[in-house]
Amino acid sequence: GFSTSSPQLTTMAASLSHGEIQALLSESAYDPTVCPKLEAYVRAQVSAVASTLVASESPDVQYCFDANRTLIKLYQFFPHLEGELGMTITALAAFLALLQFPETDFMALACLIPERVQSMEPCATLVRCAELLESCHFSEFWPEFRKLGIPEYGAREGETVVSEDRRLLSNAVNGSTASSRIRTNMINMLARTYRSAPLAVILAALDLKDADALKEFGSEVMVSEEGSENETPIVENIEGDLVTFAASEENMKRVGSAYKEGVSYDDVASMMFKTTLRGQ
Repeated sequence: GFSTSSPQLTTMAASLSHGEIQALLSESAYDPTVCPKLEAYVRAQVSAVASTLVASESPDVQYCFDANRTLIKLYQFFPHLEGELGMTITALAAFLALLQFPETDFMALACLIPERVQSMEPCATLVRCAELLESCHFSEFWPEFRKLGIPEYGAREGETVVSEDRRLLSNAVNGSTASSRIRTNMINMLARTYRSAPLAVILAALDLKDADALKEFGSEVMVSEEGSENETPIVENIEGDLVTFAASEENMKRVGSAYKEGVSYDDVASMMFKTTLRGQ
């Protein structure tokens, strides 16, 4: 029988605002005494994802890679600050980085996280999720990601209490914001790579149940041609078992940009790699 350590969610120490965090980083980034403030800000960022509010409605709390990386570096320099509690906070920071895919935030953070922490839950599953995203095995990503929504998943032997931080991670994974953000990034990549693809492949990749769900989701994701302000829905058409994405410079210039069996996601991965390089 598991129990929760306490009903209140841990925006425990009231978090600083985004502006205050920026000031803190410029003044005393590597002072170990700022750890609690940075930890509270990680929790606040994850709470914002877990809440039903749109991120833009809480301008005080914005994703801040620099703050999260600074905290992980402080744990590296002062391992005693991390402890059991910090290992879950490290996982919260890794979760936030995962949501930025296909940006390389997760890889940049992971190289600062010790192997022993990466090999323990919930970090181990987050690492696996990142690998599946990077290799564009999207349909395999979702079952792994959902495991993180079970607070007791990966509990160590003898653990009978789910920590507030671990429950916070589950709340964020189970909320609609995280899935929607990842799904949007995925469909953008698929649409850049393919002009058309089998419906079954796209539904599996995006973890959507049918053509209607894809239509609804696709109508909310807008794309615009470079140099044009006109936005169009990313899914142009679903006919029979074929999905056609909005035409773009990228998906039109490739020879045979229709999905082919056997091409798998290597094309997407190479497209993603080029896009990431271009963005740097």
